[in-house]
Amino acid sequence: MRAKLKTFGIPIAIILLLIGALFFHQLLNVKQQPDPEWSRSIPLGYSTDERPLVFYNQEGLFLASNGKVDQYSFDDSLNPTKEGTLKTSVTRGQPFWTDGDKVIQVKDGQIISSDTTGVKTIDDEVTGMGTSANTIYYWKQEVLYSLSPDDLSSKEIYRFTDEVLEAYAGNDGSTVLQVRQDDTHSHLYYMDEGLQVVKNPFAIVNTATNQHINGLSFTNENNQLTLLYNEEMRAQGTLSYKILKLETSIDDLGTSILKPAKIEFTNEQSGFKLESPRSVQFGDIDGNPSILFTSESHQVGGQNTISLYIAPFSDSNQLMAKPVSTSKHFTYSPIQLSDKSIAWLDYGGDYYELFGASQDKQAIAKSTTWSKRSVKEALNNSVLMLFSSLVTILVSFYWILPSLFVLILLYMFKPNMFEKEEINWVEYASIILFILMPLTFISKAMGDYFYFAAPGYLTFSGSEYVLLVIISILSALLWKVGRDPDWGTFGGVFYFMGIYILLYVTSIGPYIFNLF
Repeated sequence: MRAKLKTFGIPIAIILLLIGALFFHQLLNVKQQPDPEWSRSIPLGYSTDERPLVFYNQEGLFLASNGKVDQYSFDDSLNPTKEGTLKTSVTRGQPFWTDGDKVIQVKDGQIISSDTTGVKTIDDEVTGMGTSANTIYYWKQEVLYSLSPDDLSSKEIYRFTDEVLEAYAGNDGSTVLQVRQDDTHSHLYYMDEGLQVVKNPFAIVNTATNQHINGLSFTNENNQLTLLYNEEMRAQGTLSYKILKLETSIDDLGTSILKPAKIEFTNEQSGFKLESPRSVQFGDIDGNPSILFTSESHQVGGQNTISLYIAPFSDSNQLMAKPVSTSKHFTYSPIQLSDKSIAWLDYGGDYYELFGASQDKQAIAKSTTWSKRSVKEALNNSVLMLFSSLVTILVSFYWILPSLFVLILLYMFKPNMFEKEEINWVEYASIILFILMPLTFISKAMGDYFYFAAPGYLTFSGSEYVLLVIISILSALLWKVGRDPDWGTFGGVFYFMGIYILLYVTSIGPYIFNLF
């Protein structure tokens, strides 16, 4: 019993300590803010199994799904208050407008208003609708109308030469209109807050099935129009995204067709380029012009996560961005609630959940306090990282081969060497040869992801070699103490190899591969 404790008990105890250190590191990570100025992601008390439609104005945040519209308001610390629920079904995938009492939407080709008194039909043969906090536009093929939400009166604004496809309305009433050019392209037109439409288009965007515009945001400060839009592309079954920018003076609109420039973002914390940015929105964070967008996550265990980022807006096409969200799934529909708070929806595969982040000190304190949810997240991260580390066992298989080859050759030609009871030079030589093999892999193992994800005690200068020396010495001590004299040379060598690999995959391994 004592011999088994030395042979297996001590190595298992050390391995469990390393797994405990991994879990403790993840516990610290789930308290870590995505950026010093922002709180961690705060659940805001709303979830649903049907993708909700979102509308936001001065009355609050409205989320429509499952035949109802829920209204929420938030204080500076992002404490949510449910203001009420309207039992109104909103057409899936279509925009709507509401003030908390009535809901205006397009349903079955009609634009209707519904409230507690009933449903009123405003117009027929409607083909689309666009809304913002204070404005409503709708269209019948190529004819654009405005609608007053107060008295439900409408008026014709403009007749285009082809079908209106989309209206991207700003809060001041100015609008960018998307009008069909052909089956694969659309023109963009500009309409100011006085409902004056620039008669000539200023840009052409893609609307083909495999490459098309997917959302747009604009600002028109200081007589300068800056427009950002998302483009979605599908090639060989794979989706990719990019954000494009158009910029010109308001006075020059319609004089020529603008060429878009691609915007690229770099994660300020990791230094890595952000891939497939999308869901772009202009914002004003703490008084500074900013861009909200989503992109692939760089957080631990977040390879399949789409996270929310903020980039200070500038004239450059190369922007530095900060992560804002720490939620673990697919982020979309970012909404600025105030100059210091943001909300978004997170899709976890079978349900949708509303999250928020804030620069408020109370919200930051609330988000960085351990809870059942955060402990569960830390445990989940630890398990996923250990599973990722199992790949290291497969990679490390070739470390064994040279030692195994030497042992087999010697056993074939000099079998008498293996009949000695004490540890012989063959065992020492095989172990030394095995120790040298990880040096061929360590430069690839400790790449950018390792230094981004691993704790500080693993990422000091020269750690790639110091850690291997420590693992080698610890393995040698455990081998010397726990090796059974009856095992023979093969048993002694493989006992050392097994201990070394287990120490490696539970200390360094979890930070090498990010499979999740």
